Amino acid sequence: MLDLQSLGGGTVGGLLADRAGRTPGKPALVFEDEQLSYAELDASASAVARGLLGLGAAPGTSVGVFLPNRVEVLVAFFGIARAGLVEVPVNTAYKGAFLEHALGHTDVQVLLTEPGLLDLVAALPERPHALRTIVLLADTVPAGVSLPGVEILTWQAMLARGDESTSFPEVGLDDPVGIMLTSGTTGRSKGAVYPTLMPVVAAHEFAVAMETTADERLYTCLPLFHGAAKFNISLHAIVAGATIVLGRRFSASRFWDEIRRHEVSQFNALGSVLPMLLAQPPSDRDRDHPAHKVFAAPAPAPVLTAVEERFGVHVVEGYGLTEIKTIVWNPIQRRKIGSMGVPSATTILEVHDDLGFPVAPGQVGEIVYRPRVPHIMLSGYYHQPEATLENSRDLWWHTGDLGFTDEDGYFYFVDRKKDALRRRGENVSSQEVEAVLLAHPAVAEAAAIGVASDLGEQEVMAVIQVAEGAELDLKDLFAHCDRAMPYFMVPRYYRLVGEFPATPTGKIRKAVLREAGLTDDAWDAEAAGLTPTRHR
Repeated sequence: MLDLQSLGGGTVGGLLADRAGRTPGKPALVFEDEQLSYAELDASASAVARGLLGLGAAPGTSVGVFLPNRVEVLVAFFGIARAGLVEVPVNTAYKGAFLEHALGHTDVQVLLTEPGLLDLVAALPERPHALRTIVLLADTVPAGVSLPGVEILTWQAMLARGDESTSFPEVGLDDPVGIMLTSGTTGRSKGAVYPTLMPVVAAHEFAVAMETTADERLYTCLPLFHGAAKFNISLHAIVAGATIVLGRRFSASRFWDEIRRHEVSQFNALGSVLPMLLAQPPSDRDRDHPAHKVFAAPAPAPVLTAVEERFGVHVVEGYGLTEIKTIVWNPIQRRKIGSMGVPSATTILEVHDDLGFPVAPGQVGEIVYRPRVPHIMLSGYYHQPEATLENSRDLWWHTGDLGFTDEDGYFYFVDRKKDALRRRGENVSSQEVEAVLLAHPAVAEAAAIGVASDLGEQEVMAVIQVAEGAELDLKDLFAHCDRAMPYFMVPRYYRLVGEFPATPTGKIRKAVLREAGLTDDAWDAEAAGLTPTRHR
């Protein structure tokens, strides 16, 4: 089923070395005006691996990467893997308690970051317990910046710690290569530990599903701290022997110019990217570009059809989770618009009822998963064995998503069982939003729900019960949320209620709130001229 030899032995570092050996001079990575050949990317990854080992990092050490899109993020990814270390990608929108949890829960010992984000680390009330080294992408360490017990050095100084004679450790297919923080749908974000074979197979299956050839150029402007950009495009391009074209960030107005400039053949899109492209004024250049394929999840039928008709690209839908990678694709040659598609060759997928029995085609139940080969899904949640067992009941991985199949084995998504929201490509934990809302002195009770967005997916609405005797200024509540949350979690809408619909045990009945949706009495922060603060 899997030819590991053709995939560099099945490890991330081995895959890059294999491709560099085959086509050393071919462009592997393009970022704005920078370009690295396969040989240069491979050599740079080895230099990072030696540098990190020279800092005293041992196999299994967690290395945090707290950086926006840039060449060094991918160089670090391959270098960390080659050194037998464990990468922890950290969302650059994190601050305060969210950043503290991301670094502390995953035992990050070495952190790669840049000056603009270093201030957020320095502002934490306490140093993350395991953190001992910060590597800064800068020419010098800013004067006056220090953290007790933490060495801060530049990227070049880290590379200088490396020894050319260093032998890299042997990496097994089941050895951890990363800890990806989940969306925290039922509380604080969990760390999904993934073995090194998992991203390699994920990338391989993407190349198969997208029918990618070595002469293609694959573009992503999605953040590299998510698997969508790192595995589904970047590592996918390496598997195919193609070229990665990395964008700094998404811009609807500049998107097609980037595609044209870099002669991109395919790209990926999540969340509101496609609706935002459709929202741009029509142009006689809408089809004047080389792209012919896009992977997008989700892509509702009206959006998919409009994108294909206007821009002349074929939209491929799919389905996956952080814990189990992308496992379903709508085939290019025999797709069914409206479905997610069919499972990959390594995937066993079923739909079960609440008792764990398979349901008939057309009946809605929970989507559950098993791999056909070992080491291609998470090894477990970091330091949370109970959560791992809870999600792997009856020897199936429970996705928490509702769906059904048709008579031909195509899967269809219906809804989420979990109490989660999804806003502009980011999963949002309602529990974490509510915790911040409840920290405001004028808030007695709070519920965070998703309401429809013009850009697809959802906007976050906070439903608030004001504390007895208190007065609540909604602009002040927005500012309170903006100080404490990543920008994508900050609610746009705020609705005040006298009391919440509740169960007999006193739990808020969110289903009633969701059914009501966006009511006329909701206050719109955006309409009031308020937008959440971004770091960059």
